Amino acid sequence: MKKFYSFSSTEYLDIKESEEIVGIRGKRLMELASLGAPILPGFMLPNDTVTEITENPKDAKKFLIEPVAKVERILNKSYNDEKNPLLIKVVESPQLNMIHAFSLHNIGLCDKTIGGFITFVGEEFAYHEYRNVLRKIIELEKKTDIDDARRKKLDQFAAKLKASKKQKPIKATIEEYKSLYPKEIFENAYDQLNFTIELFHRFFEKSSSNVDSAILIQAMTFGNYGEESYFGSTYTRDIITGDSNISGEFFVNAFDSTETKGRPINKIDPEYLDQLKRLAAEIEKYFREIRQIRFTVENGMFWVIDQVSVPNKSIQAEMKTMLELHSKDIVDDRFVINAIKPGRLSEILHPIMDIKSAEKLASLSGGIAGAVGAAIGRVYFSTDKLLKAYKRASQTNQDPSCILVMPSTFAEDVKAIEVAKGVLTSEGGYASHAPVVARSLGKVALVYPEITFGKDNVKIGKKILKEGDYLSINVPYYETPSIYFGKVGLIEPSPEGSGLLEFLEIVQRNLGDFDVHANADQPKDAELSKLFKAQGIGLCRTEHMFFNEKRINMFRAMIIAGDVKEREKALEKLKEMQVADFYRLFKIMEGLPVTIRLLDAPLHEFLPHTKESMDAFIKFMRSKYPKLTTEEIRLRSDMLKEFNPMLGHRGIRIAISYPEIYNMQVRAIFEAAYSLKKEGVDVKPEIMIPLVMSANEIKTVRNGKRIEGKAIKGIMDIEEEVRKSYDSDPIDYKIGTMIELPAAALQADKIARYAEFFSFGTNDLTQTTNGLSRDDFNNFFTDYNEFDLLEHNPFKVLGEQVRELIKLAAERGKLTRPDIVMGLCGEHGAEPANIPFVREAGLNYVSCSPYGIPIAKLAIAQMNVGENEEE
Repeated sequence: MKKFYSFSSTEYLDIKESEEIVGIRGKRLMELASLGAPILPGFMLPNDTVTEITENPKDAKKFLIEPVAKVERILNKSYNDEKNPLLIKVVESPQLNMIHAFSLHNIGLCDKTIGGFITFVGEEFAYHEYRNVLRKIIELEKKTDIDDARRKKLDQFAAKLKASKKQKPIKATIEEYKSLYPKEIFENAYDQLNFTIELFHRFFEKSSSNVDSAILIQAMTFGNYGEESYFGSTYTRDIITGDSNISGEFFVNAFDSTETKGRPINKIDPEYLDQLKRLAAEIEKYFREIRQIRFTVENGMFWVIDQVSVPNKSIQAEMKTMLELHSKDIVDDRFVINAIKPGRLSEILHPIMDIKSAEKLASLSGGIAGAVGAAIGRVYFSTDKLLKAYKRASQTNQDPSCILVMPSTFAEDVKAIEVAKGVLTSEGGYASHAPVVARSLGKVALVYPEITFGKDNVKIGKKILKEGDYLSINVPYYETPSIYFGKVGLIEPSPEGSGLLEFLEIVQRNLGDFDVHANADQPKDAELSKLFKAQGIGLCRTEHMFFNEKRINMFRAMIIAGDVKEREKALEKLKEMQVADFYRLFKIMEGLPVTIRLLDAPLHEFLPHTKESMDAFIKFMRSKYPKLTTEEIRLRSDMLKEFNPMLGHRGIRIAISYPEIYNMQVRAIFEAAYSLKKEGVDVKPEIMIPLVMSANEIKTVRNGKRIEGKAIKGIMDIEEEVRKSYDSDPIDYKIGTMIELPAAALQADKIARYAEFFSFGTNDLTQTTNGLSRDDFNNFFTDYNEFDLLEHNPFKVLGEQVRELIKLAAERGKLTRPDIVMGLCGEHGAEPANIPFVREAGLNYVSCSPYGIPIAKLAIAQMNVGENEEE
């Protein structure tokens, strides 16, 4: 027996039952009606009914009269009426949630009714819509089983209709091709509707995915149908800021947004504004997210057309929505935590690009994301030129925004990255120098291999840029990076007021005993980390403290010192700086552990790499040491160069060759710590010795060692000397090591005798385990990826072999020292994919750059609430 299901704002099916009967589209309408929305009336035809109508066409018109009449009564219009015709849309309502469901609008518009329609909307619009009705009927028929000859004729009709823009050619085209269809569909609205239902049935039969689809038939209204008629749309709140006021536009006497200039939604008639506000609150509460509402006002009657999800909402807006719903007990912690993708938090932590402002600019996509965010500025191809341009722009009140573009960067380029908005390199990858530094400084970094460097220009793709030209780079977390040739608008981030800090309160409650520390070397990094609820500093790279242009030459002078006495003289000046550095970090992180890694970078990294920087260094050295010749300075610098510096003279090896360097750093740490202890500040220093490969190495540096004519003073001895000089009780400090070599992982049980904590340095552990250079790996990664030889970038997602070494080292370390504290401090720490393994391996925390802390915390919380849900 044929059935239909009428719906309106007062009549609708129960939502739980509706989907099986009327499909996804029908369910959406029932949801709207249940929320009190003034939806346009209509009716649903279940799939069985569609089949019966098609099999009994003579009864179809009679059957349709009753559901259509219910619609007519609500709208005060009549279907098939010559004066004020009711028009309807016919929409596929599948059982599956399909992206595109087929629909035909303005069914009922035919030779009989078009005159009445013209009275309200004008001749041009009316014939434009009549033309579209026929084009959509042709399109639907072409989705059914038809022969090639029929398809060819339909293609000719469709092409002729498409080319016809005005009333006369449209009418002429219709007359020319009328014989292709039953003449009744041009003469009678009911016959047109019946024919449309038949076409849908044929379409459903052909497609296996549509076989159970229902048909939704609903009244049409128009925003250009009389004096008080509007079309409009609004979001349930501002999709950029997340403010709870509705945000949208309405268009007076317009069918859609293309016909006239829009007006702000808050300027609409108060009666409609109040309805929209009430609906926005109800819809957001029901769907538990921001939604977009489309509506029309036809001759003073307000109708909601539909509501849809909003794919382009900002993370700030999404987060504020969640927080408001949470405050009203509409959602719980678990829902809020799972609603946000961890990587999207980068949008709040870094500038994001205003894509609308980029629409007319030439662009290209690709490259390797080094540090997420968006950066806009003038390009410069060397540190020296960028710094000069930045200084000149700042002094003359011009735009100081710059982007450093170089093949690769070194220690001397850090000062340029620090003032630049971003850095674009052609060499390296995610874990190479420029991205690592950029992440620590909150800058944007992109590695784009297809850059050719000329004498005074660069070629990116097919575009040639000169110094001073504007470039915009966009590095999102989940999508492909892009480069825009020109100046694009930016939306600047602000953790305060964005909802992020309140969101982190919810996240923090769900972290359990596994948390996040910070990679931080500067006070501003420590302060930001504290703001993001870091539970300590897991990695302070002391070498980064010397990159400042006021320090770098003093440090270089120490490196190339001719003898111990000369080196110690330079170290004494550096010690004053280091005491101040550690004092500030300890004070900011009061009560929390601060892990300070002693000098690790290869010494040659600090030496000049360009003619300009070498000339400046020589000038500095000659001013301090007049007897030193230029040739001697160059010779000493050249002597420090290594063939394979990453496996050369660095880390603990420096402590063995030049113990006075580590002695200076250790003394500075304890002087800062005991100064603060006297002030009543709770300090928890952790001294980390890098690049250890055996237990004897760490034993020597920890306890000290004497041989004939030489001695290495131990960390414990230095602490005792400083403590006595301050006449103080001992502070709570730890000595540990970084596990970043396979040899160290395999000897972890022996190393743990002298190390109270392990920190896994997974950048170097990945390099040394796989024999891969993080700076050169991307030259062939794409080839490996293409042949499925590597599923992920091993410098972003921990590889199987590295995981095995971490697990082995953790197990062996605990056998010797059951209470050993372990963390992971490589760049892998902020990658959500690594976190389940890190906790499973028995580690206590991950440590990452300040901007990665919220991402890592959210990934941990999602892991925890997921496990609790399973229980």
